[in-house]
Amino acid sequence: MGCFSFNKKAALAQSTNETSQSQSSETQNDTIEEEEEEMMYIKLLEGNPKSIEALKSVFHLKMKRGKTKEAIEYVERLIDVEPKEVEWKLLQALCYEMIGEYSKAKTFFKKILKERPLLLRALHGLAMLMHKNHEGPAVFEMLNNALEIARQKKRVPEERNIKILIAQMHVVKTEWDTWRALDCPHGELDDALKLFKDLIDENPRDFRPYLCQGIIYSLLDRNEEAEQQFSTYRSLLPDEFPERGFLDDVVLAAKMEVRQKRKNELLKPEFLYKK
Repeated sequence: MGCFSFNKKAALAQSTNETSQSQSSETQNDTIEEEEEEMMYIKLLEGNPKSIEALKSVFHLKMKRGKTKEAIEYVERLIDVEPKEVEWKLLQALCYEMIGEYSKAKTFFKKILKERPLLLRALHGLAMLMHKNHEGPAVFEMLNNALEIARQKKRVPEERNIKILIAQMHVVKTEWDTWRALDCPHGELDDALKLFKDLIDENPRDFRPYLCQGIIYSLLDRNEEAEQQFSTYRSLLPDEFPERGFLDDVVLAAKMEVRQKRKNELLKPEFLYKK
């Protein structure tokens, strides 16, 4: 019996090692192929420096390999070729944020919003950047200004999307400093819950507020209410919704993250010795 067990473990270890080596070999092959593909497109750009397809390909390949600084050159060349294409400008801002140049990234987001003040991706990008930069209330001031513009222009879909973004930022802000202590205040989460409830009153068929409320209740450890919200969200989410799998993963991640945070807090020395 002991011999069989030993042989079984040895075989399993060998199999695991072979699988690991195989995966490593595949990764190396993929890297070599990507490098060759990148060089091919760079060569194409020597003959046609304004090729959109080649510039896009080099940019994405460099980003895929984590070479964000090098990728910036190509997204900026895309902007030179297509100065009216907002996608390249958003990617430029995100690249500078990724390499930690927040001031530049903020300038680029603001330039986009000067031309398109209600563009949700730019508002979200700027809000997250300001949050990372610890700008506190200025985040909500910026978003409320955009909300007022949407109201004045009677842009109902944009107004609703910005309301959801504001509520989401309350959640983000709370996640940043919640669970430092188990008795910390939850004012921000309460504010976010109220905003989401107002959005549900306005349009009970929109699945997004239910999803966000479920995440908030998870953060508050109110699991029964969280499950009710997640259940409603799932019932309203169309089967053909393209990102259904991704959103289900968001729900799962929210639950797992809260459990892990609570576990970490319980293991902290200051909590263990708290009276």
